[in-house]
Formats: sequence, C-alpha cells, structure tokens
Amino acid sequence: MAPFILVTPFAGVWSDRYSKRRFLLAGDCMSIVIAAAIFLALQVSTGTTLAAALLLLNFALASVGATHHPMFQSYAPEILAADSLKRFNAFINAADNLIRVLAPVLVAAALAFTSKEMLLLACGAGFMLSLPLIYLSREPQASGIRRTGILRELADGLRYVLGDANLSTFSLLFFCVNFGLALIGANLVFIFSSIYGVAQEDIGLYYGVIGAGAVTGSFIAPHLMNRFDEAALIVTCCALAGALALLACLATGPLAMSLIWAISTACQSVVVVTFFTFRQRVVPSGLLGRTIGVTRLISYLAIPAASILGGLLLDRHQSAVLVLASGGGAILLGSLIAMRSPAFQHRLARQPGI
Repeated sequence: MAPFILVTPFAGVWSDRYSKRRFLLAGDCMSIVIAAAIFLALQVSTGTTLAAALLLLNFALASVGATHHPMFQSYAPEILAADSLKRFNAFINAADNLIRVLAPVLVAAALAFTSKEMLLLACGAGFMLSLPLIYLSREPQASGIRRTGILRELADGLRYVLGDANLSTFSLLFFCVNFGLALIGANLVFIFSSIYGVAQEDIGLYYGVIGAGAVTGSFIAPHLMNRFDEAALIVTCCALAGALALLACLATGPLAMSLIWAISTACQSVVVVTFFTFRQRVVPSGLLGRTIGVTRLISYLAIPAASILGGLLLDRHQSAVLVLASGGGAILLGSLIAMRSPAFQHRLARQPGI
C-alpha cells in the first residue's frame, strides 16, 4: 500500500501538468522493464539478496501502478462524451473485478503447464497489449495550468477538495468505508480458511461468488444513476454495505458469508462507478488529476491500519464476529456522518422526489 499512499497525490499533479497519454505509455514501458528485471533477479540471485531485490522491484512496479489511476481517470473525460462516462466507468470497474476473480484461477491453471518464471514473463508481456491502444488514442489539448511547484500545486488540489462540501464529505465517508472494508476484506481468506474451515483449493469458489456480485453492481450502477441523485445513491449504498457487514455476523457457513459479501461488493461497485462519474463531471479539468490524487490518498490512508487491526482482533479472539461488527460499525458511522452533513442535506432538498 505504501506506493499508493506516497505516489498517488504526486501522480495527480503530474496528470494536470503533462500529457496523460504519454505518461500512460511510459508507465507501461516501465512496467515491462521492471517485470524483466524481476525475471532476471530470479535467475541470478538467491536468499536474502533475492528477497531484497524482489521487494524493491515490486515496490517500483506498484509505484508505477499508483500513477495509473489519476492519469487514466482524468484522461477519460478529455476524450469521451460526458453522457458516456457512467457507462465507461461501469465497464472499467466490471472488467477490473472480473480480472480479480479470473486471474488467480488462470494463474493456477497455467502453472500446471509452465513454470512461474515463464508465467512472470507472460505477465510482463501483457503490458504490451495496452501500448498500441493508448498510442492510437487521441491526444487532448494541454490544460495549460500555471506551474508554481509540485508541492504548491498539490496544496491547491487539497484546498479544492477540502473547500468543496461534496468532495470533503465523500472523502470522509470513503475513509470510514475503507477502514471498515479493510478490517474485514484483508482478513477474509483467514475467515474462510480458519474460522469456517474451507480448504485452500476451495476458497477461490467462494471468492468467485463475491466477484460476481462486484461485476453485477458495476453494470447496474448506470441504471441506478439514471433514477437517483448521486449523493443519495452513494451514501445509501455505503450504508447498505455496512448493514450487510453486520448481517454477516449471523453467517454460520462460508456460502452464506460469500453471498452476503457478494451483495456488499455489488453496493461497493455502485458507489465506485457513481463517485468516479460524479468527480469527472463536476471537477474542472485543470484540477481533476490533483482532486483524484487527494481523494484517493485520503481514502487509502485508512487501509493499512485497518488491515493490521483486523488481523490482531482475529489473532486474539479467533472469531469473525468482532471484526465484522467493527467493520460494519465503521461504515455505518461514516454513512451517518455523511447523511447529517450540510452538503448531503442540501442535495436532498433539491431532489424532493428522491
């Protein structure tokens, strides 16, 4: 998580400063080089030296990945029509979730026919697939923002987020939501294997159910956005995710847990698609990259501490109930704060039919 916390806000500044298209091309090229370096390290190093090399190289790879989100999300509204953004975000989120479900299965299947080293090369070569797609995409007109120094420009993005009632409310909400989700999600494999006694080779089946919920939520999000106000939809779906975490306390088996969590991930996908579209629509293009970087930083700051806390609670009590209840409580607390915020009340006042 460290690269996403350290690099993402600066990536937002670079996104507003420079060509996003060229940055995305350079990022894929660097990822190919780093993947090749990891392959080389596996051939020439062993023991502690190899461990250190893998740690540093994977940190570098994650740092490149951390630049992708602000670049990609701020690039989309520059080359797509405004009315197509919600469908675009729905498709991207569905594809991301589908890959998360299928990738472990495909890797496990591929290892039956090839070595880990060859599979690593294939993964590195996979970055080459996006290069021609990005290269052929349109180069938008430069934003032309005045450069005053990276830290000052980053501070401008932070002031914009904190000064906007909606963005600051959503940032606080997502901090609480990510804290609650990380409490549970980072330790979900342990819950399945140690609490419910699921065999390692069967855990993927239950994660497949959870992933199906996330994909479904991505595709229904645009339809919900056509009917409901964005703020009401975001906060309601977050509150539902918190309530479902509390409901999961009553789950007595892995299937019930996976079904409840699948509905929760569907709600989470609706939130992601709705907020991404809202942010792309309301934030000025010259500030969008920094806004994405800052809001993502605030929400991601909750994840490391919550992940460790969830593990400590499971270690001490050997029960999923306390973790699920704590996670659900954190999400509901954030939702309640958002519902009581002036920004949310004002948006509802303008939507009497919602």
